[in-house]
Amino acid sequence: MSQKAILFIPDISGFTEFVQHTAIAHSKHIVAELLELLIDSNQMGLELAEIEGDALFLYKLSEAVDISTLENQIEAMYVAFHTHLKRYELQRICSCGACSSAYNLKLKFVVHYGEIEFISVKDSKKPYGSNVIKVHRLLKNEVPLDEYTLFTDAVLPVNTESENSLVTKYDFGNISFQYNPLQHLKSKVPEIDPIPENIPKYKLYDETETIKMAVNDLYEVISNFDYRLLWTKGVDKMEYEKNKVNRAGEKHKCLFNKNDDVIQTTVTKTVNKNQLVYGESTTNVPFTKLFNNYFVLEETKDGYTKMNIQIFADFKPFGVIFKPLLKRTLKRAISENIKELVLLIDSGFSPNYPD
Repeated sequence: MSQKAILFIPDISGFTEFVQHTAIAHSKHIVAELLELLIDSNQMGLELAEIEGDALFLYKLSEAVDISTLENQIEAMYVAFHTHLKRYELQRICSCGACSSAYNLKLKFVVHYGEIEFISVKDSKKPYGSNVIKVHRLLKNEVPLDEYTLFTDAVLPVNTESENSLVTKYDFGNISFQYNPLQHLKSKVPEIDPIPENIPKYKLYDETETIKMAVNDLYEVISNFDYRLLWTKGVDKMEYEKNKVNRAGEKHKCLFNKNDDVIQTTVTKTVNKNQLVYGESTTNVPFTKLFNNYFVLEETKDGYTKMNIQIFADFKPFGVIFKPLLKRTLKRAISENIKELVLLIDSGFSPNYPD
């Protein structure tokens, strides 16, 4: 039995084809986060029928269309989308093609209305019929904008004399629609405060090692928590949010020596343009108020990277008397970790990027 429904597709675009494997992996995580954000911004009771690559196919059974409700829904998703990208640009620590160009991502909406049926496959019920085909065909169109909402004439009567109306021929016949630009909604995206660069006063460690690995691959090995236990001694377990690109402000928990939980926050700091930096900060190191460690990476020649490790701390009252002990402990622990990292890389290890 057929039922009337609003068919609603938000579609993300803007990622070009990336050559670097890092960019391919990170672009998948970034798009997945954005799709989750769009789902969480659903305020009109739309049902999720399918996640389709960089798009969502949503629908709502309804005997009528309320344009103002649709426009409010579109605005909520659009503002949430660009707020997230604005925050990500301030928080990102990776300079791969995906992370450094995520702010260029665009969002468009295609909205149609008509009768649908449902097809059941095991426990899943999906919208089915000619109108489902139509709304997907409309993703390919001649709209001369990157960000817009496309309303078919079944949703909103089309003024054929308007410059924002088009009649396009598809394999199912001609269809007329109106497109409304979304760029003006950028003014509703809130300002995002940058994360302050809080570097402790005392430098406890500053050593440099040359690693036989390309700078972007080494950065991925160091900053990706999936690989941390492969080269860090004394850490028995890590808890962190998987399937998310690490960024400034991201927290993770390390279990040291089977009983000490240490919560660390990803941080960054200003470095030269030809350098990459990854840092972590914690307040859980004995005798210190704040403890930051940084990896500053710089490619020296093809396939080799200079890795500079810097550690800073602010001490609790009288904690500074333990500074020599802390420096000796750090030197021993970091030397072991560097040795493990070199052995790992010399064994032929490289980041496991998904296809």
